[in-house]
Amino acid sequence: MKKHSILIAILVFVAFSFGSFSIQNGHDLFQKALAKERAEGNLEEAICLYQKLVDETKDEALAAKAQYRIGICFEKLGLEKTKSAQEAFQKVMDNYPHQIEIVKLAQERLSSLLNAKAAAEKRDSEFILKKIGPGNTRGQGEVSPDGRYISFTDWNTGDLVVQDLIKREKYNITHKGSWEKSGAMAYSSRWSPDGGSIAYDWWDWDTEPNFVGIRIASRDGTKIRTLFQVSPDEGVSITCGWSPDGKYILAGIKREQSPTSSQFVLISVNDGSKRVLKTYYEKNEPEKAAFSPDGKHIILERRQADNPANNDVFLLSMKSGEEIPLITHPADDRFLASAPDGEHILFLSDRRGTRDVWLLQMEGDEIKGTPRLIKESLGDIEPLGCTNDGSFYYILPILNNEVYVTSFNPINKDMIEIPKQPIEYIGKSSHSPAYSPDGKYLAFISVRGTHAKSRLVICLRNLETEKEQDFYPGHVNLKELKWSPDSRFLLVRASDRPVTDFGTDFFNYMICKVDTLTGRIETVFQSEVDKNRKINRIIYSVDWAIDGKSIYYVMDSENEKSCQLIKRNLQTGAEETLYRTPINRWIFYISRSPDGKWITFTGSGEKDMRSIYVVSTEGGEPREVFKYKREIGYIHHCGWTSDGKYILFTKPRKDFTELWCVPLFGGEPQNLGLKMSKIYHLSAHDDGRHIAFNCPGPNPPKAEIWMMRNFLPEIETEGERK
Repeated sequence: MKKHSILIAILVFVAFSFGSFSIQNGHDLFQKALAKERAEGNLEEAICLYQKLVDETKDEALAAKAQYRIGICFEKLGLEKTKSAQEAFQKVMDNYPHQIEIVKLAQERLSSLLNAKAAAEKRDSEFILKKIGPGNTRGQGEVSPDGRYISFTDWNTGDLVVQDLIKREKYNITHKGSWEKSGAMAYSSRWSPDGGSIAYDWWDWDTEPNFVGIRIASRDGTKIRTLFQVSPDEGVSITCGWSPDGKYILAGIKREQSPTSSQFVLISVNDGSKRVLKTYYEKNEPEKAAFSPDGKHIILERRQADNPANNDVFLLSMKSGEEIPLITHPADDRFLASAPDGEHILFLSDRRGTRDVWLLQMEGDEIKGTPRLIKESLGDIEPLGCTNDGSFYYILPILNNEVYVTSFNPINKDMIEIPKQPIEYIGKSSHSPAYSPDGKYLAFISVRGTHAKSRLVICLRNLETEKEQDFYPGHVNLKELKWSPDSRFLLVRASDRPVTDFGTDFFNYMICKVDTLTGRIETVFQSEVDKNRKINRIIYSVDWAIDGKSIYYVMDSENEKSCQLIKRNLQTGAEETLYRTPINRWIFYISRSPDGKWITFTGSGEKDMRSIYVVSTEGGEPREVFKYKREIGYIHHCGWTSDGKYILFTKPRKDFTELWCVPLFGGEPQNLGLKMSKIYHLSAHDDGRHIAFNCPGPNPPKAEIWMMRNFLPEIETEGERK
């Protein structure tokens, strides 16, 4: 019995000793975890040690403290671990209710996290308008479904480029090189629903045989394949978008044979086969197309019959070909994008006097409710589409040109004033200024309305009385005004309508004459485009002969890959070629000297070079006056000082344009000190002291990518509806 009592005492002592030892180890482990958390900042390892203590210790108070510290560590790890922190604090309250002090601390931390979460959710549900970064205007591209990439056409080369919005890098999908190397170009580009591929138009009339069609590339540009090529009697294809299931591409095809027509087609991504949805003839063609939110219809945008400056939006059934009016309003309404919820579309409208964004809910082919105003006064934005999370991306701003006048010192050939403000006028933009030879008038073109294809008006301003007279030729495109020597008539390069209504830059060009006394406007000459695009005769530039009976113009003949400087008699129509450029050399802009003896022109020369030339109005070989290395791709302009002794010309740089002059009969060129963005259309006043030109301004805003989020209405729950 005595031995038994001794054994029991020993066992009790050992148990007590091991218990004390276990408790001591638990506190040591807690302190070790605390050191990892606070001293070393190694939160992941601290969490592991705290969790080991929670699992093994019999001390409830110590376990509760360890569980609480787990929540603190998760909270320190940031937003991604917020849920884990909430769960850890909840376990303190659930598993250790008798540890009143630590439970109270856990309740406070959990309450704080839940309040922060609620505030964040509220912020995330609020309407957001956010600038993403720099963009590229009129790139004809789209945002990727995940919102990471933007595709666009780089107009400095014509290549298809992708912009990574996270890495803030750009990379090429195509690698055609400069315009001097190739006239091929990408046009409209659209992302596949999974974001892994890009469909884009590729137009190449420089190769034999020509290629015009649609290609598909992987997102990184490693895999490019031809999906579809237009037939010889068709002009161009325009990629409009992928079907929601990724099986088809919607495209527009322009047929240039008489009668001209536009087709909307579905092209199989699998085999490139084509299915015609509908054909439109002549002036009835839509300008834009996209899939409806449910993917069962096509959304079309078309000019109003009685007001071509404004557009309406229609719905086309892919099954029946029936067209249903969707947005028909006296205002100008432009389709922007389909929302990924499958129920809404965004459109731009000036029905309230400003360019506002509206949201329209749809169910199949029917409208639900009335349009809802989302954002007012957004301006003429360039849409980039919607992402999977419901964000809408767009480019802002689309730059407008303005007419400026600068003072000029004719003796020192120095610019003595850099204009800060454009001339005052009515309209949204202005361009193509021209002083009359007698110095009494300034003519320019005013763009009026709310869209790039709005009403174009020729304005004639009396410089003495400041009164203006307007002329409306009624064409969709007007550029470059030139006065007759007697200061009565104006020549203007115009076009009646685009060859395609999908937004391309190919026009049926014409030269019109405006009688400033009677207001009569007549077409004196029109270019030609043949059915196979073998001869796409485009008028680049125009000017008067000194006798006022003939005109000079530049004609680009694509079949010959060269330009011609042509003299045309206005009465007889007889033409004489004064100069024909070598193959792959181009004339961009011409200007006749005040004495009528010379024509100066800007053109391409050697590789990556630009040149200023002079040629006699009687014909012959031109003389190169000056040349310089081209830095960017857009066209440079030229003109004359009023005494005819100097040639004025623009020298484009990467971020600005300089104005220079060079003596007609030899001498060093001189920088005149005017540095502004993209200077065009130079015209010197007869007084020799003023020069008019147009440009976006001294410091024009650069194009920016913007994102609009949380514009869709919240979805009601069943309980809310009850």
